[in-house]
Amino acid sequence: MNEPNPTLLIYDGNCSFCTRIANGLQKKSIKPIKMISYHDLSEGALQKFHPELTTERCQGEVQIIQNGKRYPGFFGLRVLVWNLRNYRYFGWILYLPFVPIFGMFTFMILKRFRSKLDPV
Repeated sequence: MNEPNPTLLIYDGNCSFCTRIANGLQKKSIKPIKMISYHDLSEGALQKFHPELTTERCQGEVQIIQNGKRYPGFFGLRVLVWNLRNYRYFGWILYLPFVPIFGMFTFMILKRFRSKLDPV
């Protein structure tokens, strides 16, 4: 029996904050998550995962590919939360009205200040 492709998380592997978050997600996941730094991939390799993927999009926010669909940033978190131990029971909160606006704003702030969040 063929298992479906694992969820793919494409992130900024040169950012220690991003790497820490990605590793934490992978440890808490119930089903496997394949993590790839977009720095290790060419534009063509990115597009093999999903036709809308570009280096520019990956620089902008984390990308989740699941079941052939692309979910950027906060929307990727909404997809991943159902696969995380203990957090999956609260995933419905991310679908409440106005939560996506707050979530996208939070991701924008994190993106802007992530270099200041690095412990180095």
